[in-house]
Amino acid sequence: MIQQKLDPLFHCIKMAISVVLVTGSEGQLGCALQATFNAPSLLAPLFCSKSMLDITDLNQIESYIQAHRVQYIINCAAYTHVALAEQAADSCFKVNGMAAGHLAALAAKYDIVLFHISTDYVFGSVAEGPFKPNDPTHPLNAYGRSKRAGEQLIAGQATHFYIIRTAWLYGETGHNFFTKMVALAQKGGTIQMVDDQIGSPTYVYDLAKAIWEMMAKIAKNNRSDYPSGIYHYTNEGVASWYDFAYAILTALPNTCTLMPVSSPLGGLKRPSYSVLSKASFREVFQIKIPHWKYSLSICLKNIKPNRLLLKR
Repeated sequence: MIQQKLDPLFHCIKMAISVVLVTGSEGQLGCALQATFNAPSLLAPLFCSKSMLDITDLNQIESYIQAHRVQYIINCAAYTHVALAEQAADSCFKVNGMAAGHLAALAAKYDIVLFHISTDYVFGSVAEGPFKPNDPTHPLNAYGRSKRAGEQLIAGQATHFYIIRTAWLYGETGHNFFTKMVALAQKGGTIQMVDDQIGSPTYVYDLAKAIWEMMAKIAKNNRSDYPSGIYHYTNEGVASWYDFAYAILTALPNTCTLMPVSSPLGGLKRPSYSVLSKASFREVFQIKIPHWKYSLSICLKNIKPNRLLLKR
């Protein structure tokens, strides 16, 4: 389907429309970017899954960039199995670190604007308030360290880049906290949920729309109006995992009992506090950010008509 659109793409290029390479297009954010892209636009996206483009292969990426005259990259490709990363650190670093470095080097070589998605997991210590983009990082696990490595390689090599840290992504489909709660609501019974990990639930379609809006502003104006660097994007508001689960379950028909519990002492270390400050994002890009409760209500409305998801 994507290949069939290549001929019109080159016609678009002549009309000063920028080609956007979206890697990891089969993932949660990649799918949301496809769903939220609005044409006509100054942008012409090419959505590439892992099977179409392996970002760990430098030569393959460069050939693709040359063939399609890419001017923007949105890197959604990532190793996201946080628990498995402890036993597969090399694979994790290859995708989240080394491959990000490949994209950064090529972005600098071909004057490409690079958008890279990162995570709250680069932080680990408790802050006095929401983490700012320039706050010191201290990842607690292999996944977090791999994402920090990717950030460092991009900042050290790319000329025009926007690293977007986000957290607690969810949506109506795929494997995420929201769909897990919907499935548990069907089963009933007792659900134990930690109440001592604090963050901001983020509706994946809000993030996708924000990325397109950022890119459109940059394409229409001078790049210098939007400084390169690290920005944070999550929905507004703060919640624990227990708060988020409670908000979901109370909106769904179910017979579940939700119990707050403390995080286990052993096992994988995760940030206990990962609220991200979005002040610089709002100041630079002037994009409105919805509250997580509002976005959750939209997500719930979207799944309620589907009788396969909910028991009536």
